[in-house]
Amino acid sequence: MNPSPDDQIRPRGAVMIASLGLTHLQRCPVEPILPIYLIVLGATTLLSLSMTYIMTNREGARVPTCAPSASPSCTSSVSAGSIWIYPIYPPNYTPGTAPYCHRVTYQFAFVITTIVWLATTLMFFFGCCFAVLTCCQIVISGGRLVPSRYSFYGATSDFQEPIVGDV
Repeated sequence: MNPSPDDQIRPRGAVMIASLGLTHLQRCPVEPILPIYLIVLGATTLLSLSMTYIMTNREGARVPTCAPSASPSCTSSVSAGSIWIYPIYPPNYTPGTAPYCHRVTYQFAFVITTIVWLATTLMFFFGCCFAVLTCCQIVISGGRLVPSRYSFYGATSDFQEPIVGDV
């Protein structure tokens, strides 16, 4: 059974990030590492997607796509990119001026990095909310979730000895 086109892993975004960095390599003198950051971010995302694709085909089961927050290499490149992007905000977009950076290159890097940090923050926040709610559920249940040594698996009564037919 062939998967639908929406189920396939598509590396277009990663290739677009890397190609934008390659085409504008010399167009950000205020921060010359910014296009290199885009190349590295695109390459690490492409590598992460490739590893997910390989693991999905090898094991025969669907594996969720690696998010940048789940991959250490993507996380470290986004962290380093934040150090290069946010301090020069807003750069001058006019060529020939002192703090010049190409408009599309800078804004694309700024938006991508901000979206990654926003998604990471939301995942962390909702994960913490889930953990707190789970802990509250355990505390509220008052130990009813953990069977005592006198209870029997599947028993519906609190009687200490098993009753015939009590499943």
